[in-house]
Amino acid sequence: MLRSYLRHRQFLFLWTAVVLIIFLFLQYLYWYPLASIGYTALIVVTVLAIITAFDYRNYRSRLNQLDALEEAWISLEREMPDTQDPLEQRYQQLILKQREILTFEKQKQLTAQQQREELVTMWMHQIKLPLASLSLIIESLEPDDILSASHLNEMKLALMRTEQYAQTALKAIQIENLKEDLILEPCDLGELCAEVIRKQALPFILKKLQLDFTPFHQTVITDRKWLGFMVEQLLSNALKYTDSGTISVTFQSDPAPHLIIADTGKGISAADQQRLFEHGYTGYNGHQDFKASGIGLTLCKKTADSLNIKLVLESEKDKGTQVHLIFPQSDLFFYR
Repeated sequence: MLRSYLRHRQFLFLWTAVVLIIFLFLQYLYWYPLASIGYTALIVVTVLAIITAFDYRNYRSRLNQLDALEEAWISLEREMPDTQDPLEQRYQQLILKQREILTFEKQKQLTAQQQREELVTMWMHQIKLPLASLSLIIESLEPDDILSASHLNEMKLALMRTEQYAQTALKAIQIENLKEDLILEPCDLGELCAEVIRKQALPFILKKLQLDFTPFHQTVITDRKWLGFMVEQLLSNALKYTDSGTISVTFQSDPAPHLIIADTGKGISAADQQRLFEHGYTGYNGHQDFKASGIGLTLCKKTADSLNIKLVLESEKDKGTQVHLIFPQSDLFFYR
């Protein structure tokens, strides 16, 4: 510790020595008695030694306090050594700021880990349903039975749901680094919607729902993969909570370019609409449907924010829901 102190104060000691030598040399040039020169040197050295002793004790005390803080990082602000030195005060402010950043990042990582664990748990429960459905169909068949059209459709639906749940789980993991994964390029929004609708054709058929979709061509600058995921999630939600009636997918250019996915399903209460995009929130409909996880809309909201798309949900209980994907009007993101 003494060596570190000497290195810490080496400039002060060197400067004092230089000044003392110059002062003594000037006394010698003016023919001061040697005894006077010697007394002067002795007084300066003695005073310096006393000051150094107190300064070293203070230095050692501060180092001991800092060593103790390493073992009690949480109490850093309360235990930080008092100082009147503006430079040291600034260092302490920087240290406290760094602690805040580290604490925030640590909490962020813990939250992300907790959400991943919740996601895995929900996914495991969800994936059981289509697998159980497949198992029941297979068990009900005799060795010589021929698959009926209804059995075949049910198996296809179970496989499709399994694929959707797996895709949702994968996207939930990837979304943490979404901005690094984005590839912005021209995308035909109409073709993308038609592709998603074709993938969801079976639920429309089985639930005997009407589809209102007029093919269109509109180019936007976006990430096709993530926009497709978002449209598929929204359409899947509409299918899940609509037992009869119509689901429509339309595009409007006024007052701003936007895609509308509307249904005539159960609708969402005003109270639930305030929290629908929160992680894991399912609302009243989700409580009625034990398959609901609440993760889909959360992922849609995060995706929309990253793609600079405004996601607006309008709904009325028992009358249906409309979801608007409002695209930026900037030429960089939208071509008319």
